[in-house]
Amino acid sequence: MDNGSKEKYLDLNLFRGLGEDPVYHPPVLTDRPRDWPLDKWAEAPRDLGYSDFSRYQWRGLRMLKDPETQAALHDLVWEVRPRTIIELGVYGGGSLVWFRDIAKLMGLDTRVIGLDRNLSRCQIPAEERENISLHEADCDDLASFEVLRDAVHPILFIDDAHANTFNVMRWAVENLLTPGDYFIIEDMIPYWSRYAPKLLSQYLATFRDELTMDMVYANTSPQLDRGVFRRS
Repeated sequence: MDNGSKEKYLDLNLFRGLGEDPVYHPPVLTDRPRDWPLDKWAEAPRDLGYSDFSRYQWRGLRMLKDPETQAALHDLVWEVRPRTIIELGVYGGGSLVWFRDIAKLMGLDTRVIGLDRNLSRCQIPAEERENISLHEADCDDLASFEVLRDAVHPILFIDDAHANTFNVMRWAVENLLTPGDYFIIEDMIPYWSRYAPKLLSQYLATFRDELTMDMVYANTSPQLDRGVFRRS
């Protein structure tokens, strides 16, 4: 593919796969007591004793965003003041509720939209879905994104589905995003940069006339590493 081509992109997400329990479970310590005796303070382990990522939650819902990413996205929401936040990949739904809540705390009139091909994993109670819309959509079927056509700008479009990303980004650029809107790729850029650096550079270059990388946010956390793009 040359830099100006709009052919179908190879899905770089094939280089990495994830599968986790969408339900939030409080951390369980199996190798030490939670209440450590102070007469043995000097002997206490210094590591957490559990996976810190799995404990991130918002109001009892798993949230697959670490604290650095949460802080960066908080600042981005305040700066952009989006009317619509779109997240591909609902999973447990914790980040949708978090986005809705922080936007409300900021006094914003923001609609949060979650897209996933399998909404059965969503844990958001029905009574907690105010200003949150859930839609079944498949990243391999771009026609299923037509439900987004009426999204109000400014838009934050966040890819957390890890599927067919560059074709999804092409669709968003050509059919949805206007200047000042954002397209954010979470998690995957470091993996692609390691395992498919030539393809990654080549694919990103095809958007050179339509997107720029926002350097205020692109290096704020490993999850957002070089993946925060603004429609130019």
